[in-house]
Amino acid sequence: MRVLEIITPSRIGGAEVYLASLVQALWEAGDEVTVFCPSGRPIVNYLRARGITPLTWKTWGKIDPKTLFGLARLIKAQRIDVIHAHLSSAAFIGSLAGRLTGTPCVASVHGFTYAGWYRFADRLHAVSDAVKGDLLRQGIRAEKIRVVHNGIALERFVPQPVAEAKRACGFDPAVPRVGIVGRLNPVKGQATALQAWPQVRERIPAARLMLVGEGKAEPELRALAAQLGIADAVDFTGFCDDPRALMAACDVVAMPSRSEGLGLVAMEAMALQRPVVVSDAGGLVEVVVDNESGLVVPREDSDALGEALIRVLSDLALADRLAHAGRLRVEEHFSAARQLRALREVLVSSCHCIQS
Repeated sequence: MRVLEIITPSRIGGAEVYLASLVQALWEAGDEVTVFCPSGRPIVNYLRARGITPLTWKTWGKIDPKTLFGLARLIKAQRIDVIHAHLSSAAFIGSLAGRLTGTPCVASVHGFTYAGWYRFADRLHAVSDAVKGDLLRQGIRAEKIRVVHNGIALERFVPQPVAEAKRACGFDPAVPRVGIVGRLNPVKGQATALQAWPQVRERIPAARLMLVGEGKAEPELRALAAQLGIADAVDFTGFCDDPRALMAACDVVAMPSRSEGLGLVAMEAMALQRPVVVSDAGGLVEVVVDNESGLVVPREDSDALGEALIRVLSDLALADRLAHAGRLRVEEHFSAARQLRALREVLVSSCHCIQS
C-alpha cells in the first residue's frame, strides 16, 4: 500500500506524536509512506529527528491552489493508493486532491472541530467516541466514521521508582510533585489547577506544581499564580520535546482539560505507572476509569481537583493502586501495536472500498 500522510500543524501535540508512530508502524508493515507538511513549521525537524524525511513547501492556509495541485501531481507521480490527512487544513486540501486524482482520502479527527472541513473525505477516523459524537451532531453520517483510539508504544514507557526519576531530573525526591503536560492554553485547564493549588498547599505545604509546555496563556498563568500567592510553588518548564522523564518525576500527573479529544498525555502517564487525575472532558473518560485507573473530576471545578490531588498525594496505597491499574489498562486497551493495526485496516479497507 502506498500512503500519502498529510499534516499541517503549527506546533507539536498529540496528532504529531501519533503521526510519527504511525509512519514507523506502516513501514514495519511493508507499506510505502510519503509525508507532506508545510515548510518552516516545528513538525519538520520533529519528523527528521525521528528518521522521517517529509516533503515540504510553503503553504497558504486551507484555500491554497499551489498546494492542492502540487499534492495532486505528487499523488499521480507516486501512484498513491490512499491519502491520510490529519487536522482540518490537511483534511480539506487532501480531500480535494483526492477528488482531483480519484484517490480515496481518510481524515483523522483528533479533537472537536468544525466538521465542514472534513465533509469531502471518503472516511473519517475519530480518535474517541466523544469526537465521533461531535461529528454526528454536526451532520456527518455514522457509517462514514470509524473510532480507533490512539495508542502508546509501551516499550518507550518503562516504569521506574519516582524517587529515582526525580533524582535524574535534579529534583528533591522528598518534595511531592504534580505535573501537567500540554500547551499553555485555556482549553488545557492549567488555570483550574492553579486555582486548586492553595487548597493543596494548605494540606501539603511542600507540594509543587509543574507546568510543562509553552503557549499564549503563559503570561496570564504566571499572573494568576502571583495573584494567588503560589508563584514560589509553581514551575514553568517551557516546551519539552520528550516529556517522559518529567512525567516520570511526578507523583501525580493531572489533565484538568476543559475540552479533550482523547488524552494522550494521560495514557503516557499511565504507561509510566503514575497515578492520574483528569477532568471529565471529552475522551478522557474513555481513557481513565474513575477510582480504578485514575480519578475523574468535573471540568473547571478547582475544589474537586484540589481534593482529588490531595487524596492521591496523601494516600500512598491509593496512588500505588491507581498507578498499577493505569498501566494495566493501557496495556490491555491502548497499546500502539493494537491501535495502529486497527487504523491500518481502515486505510486498507478504504483503498478496496473506493476502488472496487
